[in-house]
Amino acid sequence: MDELLTLRSRVAQVLVAGSLAYTAVLVFLTHYPEPQELLGEDLPPDKMLHFLAYGVLGFLVTAAVVARGRWSWRTAAITGTALAAFAALDELTQPWFGRNAEPLDWVWDLIGILAGIAAVAAVRWLLRSQLGRALQPALPVEPQ
Repeated sequence: MDELLTLRSRVAQVLVAGSLAYTAVLVFLTHYPEPQELLGEDLPPDKMLHFLAYGVLGFLVTAAVVARGRWSWRTAAITGTALAAFAALDELTQPWFGRNAEPLDWVWDLIGILAGIAAVAAVRWLLRSQLGRALQPALPVEPQ
């Protein structure tokens, strides 16, 4: 059992570190005056980028919360609210760096956050249901 807790702790540490690193890259890219200089010209539409970027963030942060053993619908709501506030702050500070703040970008950030949280909830449910089945003892076979 201690090995499982150690593994869970390590996974949580990696997810927290990954979330922080991803957030740093995300803030840099959302505030860089000409992000296409870094990312290239062949990018998906702007709103899709917002959805994907914040979907990944929502997934990483929620997975870190789950790995730390703190999952509930309440913590999911708190995580979503915190990420929504972060996304709003990210959008509102972009004009300081020569970018435009667009409310519709924030809406797509929110949709991505919700998708990321929902993806973790779905994966968690699937893993728990499969693990539960795997741990159930086999039903005895009735003699014929």
